[in-house]
Amino acid sequence: MTSISSNSELAGSTANHGAKDTTNGKDFTIAHLSDPHIARVEQIRGRDLLSKRLFGYLRWKLKRRHEHSDELLTILLKDLQRSKPDHIAITGDLTQLSLPLEFTLARDWLRSIGTPEQVSVIPGNHDTYVSTAWDQSFIHWLDYMQGDKQAQQAGAIASLDALYPTLRIRKRVALIGICTAQPSALHLASGSIGAGQLKKLQAILKEVEGQGLFRIILIHHPPITGVVNWRRSLTDVNALQALIKQYGSELILFGHAHKSYYGDLTTPAGLVPVMGAPSASALGRTDERRSRYYLYKIIPSAGGWKVLMHERVFSLSRHQFVDGRQQVFSVSTPGS
Repeated sequence: MTSISSNSELAGSTANHGAKDTTNGKDFTIAHLSDPHIARVEQIRGRDLLSKRLFGYLRWKLKRRHEHSDELLTILLKDLQRSKPDHIAITGDLTQLSLPLEFTLARDWLRSIGTPEQVSVIPGNHDTYVSTAWDQSFIHWLDYMQGDKQAQQAGAIASLDALYPTLRIRKRVALIGICTAQPSALHLASGSIGAGQLKKLQAILKEVEGQGLFRIILIHHPPITGVVNWRRSLTDVNALQALIKQYGSELILFGHAHKSYYGDLTTPAGLVPVMGAPSASALGRTDERRSRYYLYKIIPSAGGWKVLMHERVFSLSRHQFVDGRQQVFSVSTPGS
């Protein structure tokens, strides 16, 4: 991957970032957002606090309730409706304390965004804050999480371990979902993929290799060290990076860090962009932590792909989403 330009070239290309590329009609626009943290802690029951939720509840009451806004999610939804992306990827932490009510509210929010065909979801560590019965939690989002093959196995999936990793193919784009969400100790917000999921992930990467697909990996925890501290990190990040280095990917999207991030990892075709999004509901103590989402317009080109990245940032003064950073990337395919 090589960055070939920034705001100046992209400004004309994405004046209408929801529009199709009229040169070939083969482009595909995906929106990426993360960490909405839909919370209903005011309705928590006393027995729900006899767990790690007590610490999450206190943190919300003392700090996070001042940072996150349900209204922002409504404003973001309206902006998405104007942007009209072909697909929307949400990289985890839809809930705050993995309360059953939060899962159902998140399901209703997902339905307002789009159909399971149009929206892909992976879980985050807050969605597994504590172990919650499947029929009170992830079953509500299953249609938005399951891969194309799993969608044909109605009723056969009853756990995240059985579900992930997932593969969804939309036009020439392969969406590969990885689950790093695991219940952790009181002082930790770390994640792990696990040996079983890594083995299945390798099989998926082999399956899509050489098919001419634009492969997007969706993951909650950062797949790069140093983005967050060790208490919030991905424990098997080296194993994941080894698979990416061997099989490749064209784009990696993550959340969890609650800040914007732009980096890269090594693949057989060169460097792949690794992009992190802040919380979609955050008013933001700093600019990099303020609510935003990203539009990636993917266009086939000679020897690979051209990616037009367009950032939409919430403006406190205008109370709406406005244009932010814009950049164009060229992404090579192996052997080109």
